[in-house]
Amino acid sequence: MIHVFAKIQVNNFAALEKFEYEAGKIMLEHQGRFLTAFETLRNSCGSGEEIHILEFQSIEHFEQYRQDERHQTLKELRAEAISATEIKISTQLKLY
Repeated sequence: MIHVFAKIQVNNFAALEKFEYEAGKIMLEHQGRFLTAFETLRNSCGSGEEIHILEFQSIEHFEQYRQDERHQTLKELRAEAISATEIKISTQLKLY
């Protein structure tokens, strides 16, 4: 099991919601799921920042998800929604 921390610079939250709905369907097919998502910043112009924490069965499942060709059909929507994404991957879950 791996966990993915994604810090997303959002251009447009409405477009992000549409993109994530479609990307989430692809993610499920690769044994991935959203654990949580939350906004950390929303500007008056509709841009901001959002954090996603995802879970995948393995790094291989995550890589297959990222390479899935169906993402190409979402390319324009993603560009409208997101300006940058920072990804961190953890293979060691710690329970304190």
